[in-house]
Amino acid sequence: MGDELAALTALSRARQDELYACYARGDRAAVLEALAEDVVWSSAACPGIPWGGTHRGRAGVEAFFAALDATLAVTAYTVERVIADGEWVTVLAEARGRVHATGQEIVLAKTDILRLRDGRLLEFRELYDTAAVLEALQAPRA
Repeated sequence: MGDELAALTALSRARQDELYACYARGDRAAVLEALAEDVVWSSAACPGIPWGGTHRGRAGVEAFFAALDATLAVTAYTVERVIADGEWVTVLAEARGRVHATGQEIVLAKTDILRLRDGRLLEFRELYDTAAVLEALQAPRA
């Protein structure tokens, strides 16, 4: 059983590396193609964060990205640490962006939690400081 878990962990980690490389290149189509049909995509939510909440299926993930893109431009994304165990991969990262409406720059520590099976993304959860995001969204234009 230990060898099977180690192999699954290695596959999950390699797929996560590949998907994050695609995202960094701006190849969102590759990320969307990796989604399981019934993917559940969750982003930290509170009133005022347009992309927050739980999104289901490819259409839901596309709506997530549309809301994110309409609100801010991601300018950098740095992976700091990856922890993998079987189907599960946790990514500790720093995200940077510029809010379209305010010009405010934001730097966030965030955590992404992914569950992968057979190369498909079954679940994605992102956690970040929602208060910092709300502050950046509401800041006066720079």
